[in-house]
Amino acid sequence: MSGFFSSDNKFFILMSKIFDLMMLGLLWLVLCIPIITIGPASTAIYYAMVKVIRRERSYLFKEFFRSFKLNFKQGAVLTLIYGVMAAIIYVDLRYMLDLSKEGSKVGSMMLGAFIVLVVFAIFTVVYIFPILSRFTINLKNLIKWSFFLAIKHIGWTLLITVLFVGTAVMLYFSFFYMPPLILFLPGLYTLLVSFPMEHIFKKYMPVEEESDEESGIDRWYNE
Repeated sequence: MSGFFSSDNKFFILMSKIFDLMMLGLLWLVLCIPIITIGPASTAIYYAMVKVIRRERSYLFKEFFRSFKLNFKQGAVLTLIYGVMAAIIYVDLRYMLDLSKEGSKVGSMMLGAFIVLVVFAIFTVVYIFPILSRFTINLKNLIKWSFFLAIKHIGWTLLITVLFVGTAVMLYFSFFYMPPLILFLPGLYTLLVSFPMEHIFKKYMPVEEESDEESGIDRWYNE
């Protein structure tokens, strides 16, 4: 009986992971409320997911807020950039849809080209905050690397994009029909995305000449 209540019990380990997923989702949702903080919150949830839940290092709240504070400025600026882009896209799409409905060939061609641009914008969004959580890089190179990785690893990008869009749709409908699910979706999405994302990141990590024991550095991100 004592084994059942042991901290090594697989059931309790699973329940602990599920609870952590829920807490990460709650943190992300609360900190996204000001809108401008969506970027820092998205960076923090990815960092905490990989380091604490997957690599079992440190503490959830500590690492989440550490990443949130460290990447707040760049994350907020990225939120503004993509927010403005989203507003422009929405207005232009409405205009082009109206032209297409009127039978305008130019409108239809412009709409097709614009949809392609929207897809590539989404491609960079799904990469940019995980990259920010892991690497010290300026905004220009951050956007450039997001685009590069999206194209270089197009197969993984398509899968991640489907997860991204699917989760966004589920979050929207959960708000109206199943509110408790909202707490789990952000963490679950981040967990699923972290597997292909970490696989990609390892290809671009520098080769370390010293082991962790020799350097005294815990390179949890290389596991």
